[in-house]
Amino acid sequence: MRKVQITAVIVTVVGFVGAGLAPFAIQYFGSGTLHVVTAGGGAVELVVDGAPTRERSKEDDHLVYEITRGHHAVDLTDSLTGTVTHYSVDVSNGYSELLLPTRKDQCFIRFDMSEALYTGSEAGSGKQSPSVEEVFQNTGTPISVSTNVFLTIGEMPDSINSRRRIYLLRDLPCAFAVDGANPRLQSLALSKRADELFTDPDALLADDNPE
Repeated sequence: MRKVQITAVIVTVVGFVGAGLAPFAIQYFGSGTLHVVTAGGGAVELVVDGAPTRERSKEDDHLVYEITRGHHAVDLTDSLTGTVTHYSVDVSNGYSELLLPTRKDQCFIRFDMSEALYTGSEAGSGKQSPSVEEVFQNTGTPISVSTNVFLTIGEMPDSINSRRRIYLLRDLPCAFAVDGANPRLQSLALSKRADELFTDPDALLADDNPE
């Protein structure tokens, strides 16, 4: 009788553990994610292993694609320049999040938005200017997107707890993503007119109040 009870307890415990880990296992063995941010208001075409691929979702200039685990050859075409960038992509598990620059002059800046947007817990309550946390140069390879990093303001959460850090990854021309670059130009990567950094940065700088 005691052996039956012990077996029942083990089965119950394993069941709870299995149920708790199931979402993580499903995610781990699922598909990864590719992110693309269109530059200068252009469009892109993504081809994975020779097959054109449609985006899973779109928010402003941020496109999201689903990609299966494993090694893939990815071709990304930028409509404005006609440039085709070839990527060798390795997706190790379903938690893989990779950002593909659309052209050679597209680099990225990661802004810490925690105090700028969330002085309190609610979005829009911040008063500080966003700080530049990291600059990602374009090396012709995918950029890993870590936890709590978003690619548009519209995708950021409405509220956060006080211990959570929130980051925003935005693009700008690589000429403005180097040491000694004009800080105002870098901050304009957050502007609604940020695409003009790729097309007419002088006009954008001359505007005293760019949106």
